Amino acid sequence: MDRASLTRSLAVAITLLAGGHVTSASAQAVDAPADIRNELYVNDELLLTAVHRGDRATWSRLTTSDFMYVEEGEVARRDDFLRELEDDGNTPLIIRKYEVKIIGDTAQVFHYDDVPQRPGGADVSKFHLLMTETWQRINGKWLLRIVHIDRIRVNPPGITLSSSQIDELVGTYQNIDGTYIIKREGDHILGGKPGRPFVELKAETRDVLFRPDDVYRRDVFQRDANGKVTGFVTRDEASDHPWKRVGAQ
Repeated sequence: MDRASLTRSLAVAITLLAGGHVTSASAQAVDAPADIRNELYVNDELLLTAVHRGDRATWSRLTTSDFMYVEEGEVARRDDFLRELEDDGNTPLIIRKYEVKIIGDTAQVFHYDDVPQRPGGADVSKFHLLMTETWQRINGKWLLRIVHIDRIRVNPPGITLSSSQIDELVGTYQNIDGTYIIKREGDHILGGKPGRPFVELKAETRDVLFRPDDVYRRDVFQRDANGKVTGFVTRDEASDHPWKRVGAQ
């Protein structure tokens, strides 16, 4: 699906969420009564199990005909989603936090899930998902209209660079957006633009720096044939912004 189509699809979902049977522009979502929260929680647990068991019948029963599944920017319509379901042998996600807001006949559901550890598998202790869902009550029955899944990104493990390794990176860099300075204070790496506060940077590898809690950004350094740093690229998953080294600190 192209970006324009995705935008239109999500706009429809938002309209459905904000509209429904609500007539007042000032109406706000409120905490769901316990019975509705419990019903939707049970439904979500059924769906989390069904997705790993290839259980198309449960997903068909609990979703609308125009259901959309959105993950990592990809949109699957109901028929395509059901067609791709199959038993993968995995243990279902574990719901850790669950919140339901009601506005008219529409429910906004947010749940924070853990990935269960598999014996002998990779460590998944830092792997978490956030599910954002829109449920609607149609003819007295709650049906899932859209689910959007996001991975909760966490800081990568950092490494400690020696003073000489840090000094290879420090310097003044420029691009069309201005000037950026990297400097060392003891064993700490700091970066920032002139006249603005500097922030601490951490090393993921010798030539990759990241800003703690800004997990979408990486500064990837470039070297010439002799190993001297010539610049770096700020990478934010969607684009690269190159910086050229113009001087050492």
